[in-house]
Amino acid sequence: MRSESEIIRGLQRRFRAGGGVRVGIGDDAAVLAGDRRRDWVVTTDWLIEGVHFRRQTHPPRAVGWKALARSLSDLAATAAQPRYALVALAVPSATSARWVDEFFAGVKALADRHGVKLVGGDLSSASQITIDVQALGVVERGRAALLRGARPGDVLFVSGTLGLSHLGLAALRRGRAREFRRAVRFHLYPEPRVRLARLLARRGVTAMIDVSDGLSTDLAHLAEASGVGARLAADKVPVVRLTAAEERRLGVTPWALAANGGEDYELLFTLPPRRAARLPLKLAGVRLTAIGEITRGRGLALVGPSGRARPLSVRGWDHFRRR
Repeated sequence: MRSESEIIRGLQRRFRAGGGVRVGIGDDAAVLAGDRRRDWVVTTDWLIEGVHFRRQTHPPRAVGWKALARSLSDLAATAAQPRYALVALAVPSATSARWVDEFFAGVKALADRHGVKLVGGDLSSASQITIDVQALGVVERGRAALLRGARPGDVLFVSGTLGLSHLGLAALRRGRAREFRRAVRFHLYPEPRVRLARLLARRGVTAMIDVSDGLSTDLAHLAEASGVGARLAADKVPVVRLTAAEERRLGVTPWALAANGGEDYELLFTLPPRRAARLPLKLAGVRLTAIGEITRGRGLALVGPSGRARPLSVRGWDHFRRR
C-alpha cells in the first residue's frame, strides 16, 4: 500500500483545483472563495474505533470532544475562525443510548467553547464506531495560513509541549492513568489552538500546520509543500519531562513521544527572522519555542547539542505504513 503522502500527491494530479477553489487537496483544509471580505475554509476528519480510540479507555464524552477537536485544529492551522460543523456517526446496533448522548455532549461542550453551531450530519449502523466530522470556518480573504510558504532563513517555531498526548495514551494503555492525569486529560480532551493561530496569522506566519501526526512527519509535510529543507535543534524542542523509571514503566522516551507520537494539536509554524525576533515567549497563554530554521534544498536535519547534524528520521503517524 502506498503512503498517505503518495496517495495525496496522486489525488492532487487527478483533481486539479480551479474556479472558486483557492486551496485544494494537500493542505490541512480547503480554502474556497467567499465574498469580498472573506473566504470559506472546509475540512473533514475520521475518528474510528480501534484506530483512533478504544471504548475501554476513551469515555464517550471524550470521543465526541476529540472528534470535533481534530477538525477545529485543521481550521486553526489555516488561521480560520470555526463557524459550523456536521457530524456523521455510525455505531453498532447494541450501542447504548447513553453512549450516544454522552458522545454528543462532548461535541457540544467543545462547540460551545468555540462558538460552533452543529448544523447537520448523518446516523447509521456499523460493526464499529465510525465518526466523520466536517467543519467550516471563515478567514479574511486571501489571508489563510498555508502549508506552503516557508522560505530559507525563516525561523521554525512550535507551540506548547510536544508528546503530552501520546504520553497520556501510553499511560491509559499501561493502566497508569492516575500517575499521569495531566497527560491523560490532554490526550482525551485536546484544545485546538484557534485563538493562537489567529494571532499568529496577524504576525505574518509564512507557513503553518497543526501537529497531529508527530513533529517529524508534520515538519516533513510543511517542508515538502514549501519546497524547502529544515534544521531542527534537538535540545530546543519542548518535550515532556520523564524520569528514567517512568520511561521504563511506559516504554517511551520524551523525544519519541514528540517526534513520532502525534495528536498534540499544537501549531508548527515559520516566521521571517525580523518578525521572529518580535514574537513574544507566550501568546494567548501558550508558550512559543524556536526549534530550528528553514534551509535550501529538501533535506531535514536533526542537530544535536554538540552541533553535529544527522538526517531526521520521519516516523510519525501514517495510516498505511507497515508497523
